[in-house]
Amino acid sequence: MNGEIQKAAAFINRLLQNPALSGLTPLQKEEQILQFLTQNGSQLYPTLSSGNFFPGKNWEQIWNLLMQALVGEINKIFLPNLKTIIYDKIQLSFIPFLRQQNMPYQNIKQELFDFYSKFVQKPEARRGFTGAFSVLVFNFTEKYLHEIYNRKEYIHFELIKVQRLKMPKEEMRHFLNVSILLRPLIHLGGGNASGSGISIVQSQFADKVFLSAKNQLKYLPDQVLRSGINSNVSFLENRNLEATSRITALFSSRCRNYNPNVKVDRGADSADKSWFSIARRNFKFYGYDVKMLDEFYKIAAENGW
Repeated sequence: MNGEIQKAAAFINRLLQNPALSGLTPLQKEEQILQFLTQNGSQLYPTLSSGNFFPGKNWEQIWNLLMQALVGEINKIFLPNLKTIIYDKIQLSFIPFLRQQNMPYQNIKQELFDFYSKFVQKPEARRGFTGAFSVLVFNFTEKYLHEIYNRKEYIHFELIKVQRLKMPKEEMRHFLNVSILLRPLIHLGGGNASGSGISIVQSQFADKVFLSAKNQLKYLPDQVLRSGINSNVSFLENRNLEATSRITALFSSRCRNYNPNVKVDRGADSADKSWFSIARRNFKFYGYDVKMLDEFYKIAAENGW
């Protein structure tokens, strides 16, 4: 590591020590620091271009050094976490419910990790993975799926009767978690998908991405690949979207800034209830399924989430 990168890494690590970032996932921390540097570049430049840091360099050059250091420092935590999630937290026991054949589960996990450890180095894929990664880190799917199966209302009907995923709750959780993991695959398609985490695309674009993904992730069933990729399509544009795709979109968006350690002010709405309430008002803009939002809102309100 050269001297400039060392200085950049030291500066980034000082930012990472900010108590305000505690409780966040590595990718959430990265986004917060990116936002801070973007908003405060003009104030930071005189210090960072001084003799103590990067004398003689313009802001673009300094920015590139900081970005290289930021990704490098975050990866020290993020990539081991990603490996743990893929190898330990995600289970593939739902696959026999989709197709009756023996599958090399360890090969699938190896393929997933090898692919993702390279894929998420793309800035747009990295941004698109922030919310999905938080869902997996915080086990967000589990509590809502328990309520869905207890209630047996709209969402349960869409999963079991419409999408015909006749599998136990635990297997459904694993299916959803893999779908959520695969949501950022939309960025295989290049510049047509936003890196902001809100990446609504046309169904035709998603179909092209599916074919590309299928060539690179050969072991995964088509249903789960399509579920993750189609979560980037608006339900208002395609009413045939899988229920798992619609849930993937909602949970990934909800968890983009999710921090379970944040305390809600007395008298204020709980965090999930507030988010689902706002999402219900803006469902057309984001292409959400408003009936799903209604049910999730009720679940969050009744449980104080």
